[in-house]
Amino acid sequence: MIMPAHYLHCENVDQLPDVRPADSSPGLINIWKLDILSQKPQFLQLEQLLNAEEKARAARFHEQKDAQQFTVTRAVLKILLADAASSAPENIKIMLSENNKPLIPENTGVHFNVSHSGDEAVIAIAKQPVGIDVEQMQTDFDYHSVAEYAFSEAESAQVQKSGHPRQEFFRIWTRKEAFLKGLGTGLINDLKLISCLDTPTKINPLIKGVTAGWNIKTLEFDQAYMMSIACESLGPAVRIHLSAYK
Repeated sequence: MIMPAHYLHCENVDQLPDVRPADSSPGLINIWKLDILSQKPQFLQLEQLLNAEEKARAARFHEQKDAQQFTVTRAVLKILLADAASSAPENIKIMLSENNKPLIPENTGVHFNVSHSGDEAVIAIAKQPVGIDVEQMQTDFDYHSVAEYAFSEAESAQVQKSGHPRQEFFRIWTRKEAFLKGLGTGLINDLKLISCLDTPTKINPLIKGVTAGWNIKTLEFDQAYMMSIACESLGPAVRIHLSAYK
């Protein structure tokens, strides 16, 4: 039996709309950018939204900064999910799939994904499978060694010929991460199987869990972060809205 081919479409965007649409129809992905430090005054209030298991998880972090980051991000996520699922934050239970992808066990039709780097976190909520990754483009990060094992020859060549090789590395890397997180089937042994160049590419059949084509949009912000959003390209055209959580 010949399986249908599915394609990965990657593109760069200069900006995303910051006016939230009034509707929440399929194809709409809402993304919130969260400045962790700005939430410090509300920390105790946000902490109350975590259940006992989540508080215990926060307590296991060795660094207080990491514990605060988890607490703030998890609490804000529950607030946003409650709004999307017409529930209350304290009623939102976040569990892990067998491949460790966070999900809501109730059949709400709400999909989400979270990523954080540095002092920023990003949260994506949609009605279709979605993945998001953000990376702080640290100048002392040795991206060459990562590209050596994770990038195909074509991707490595793209980085090398770029006028801004560090940014180009993070552009491709966040695409791979967002795609895998969106699939939710776990890590793969060979990241070179995922081609994340700007040209439409047939998804390698060795990658499990692919039942449709995927779109990935990549955005650089604050001159220090690279973010990619991946979603299944089912049904209506994908619309992405980005706003800062306050």
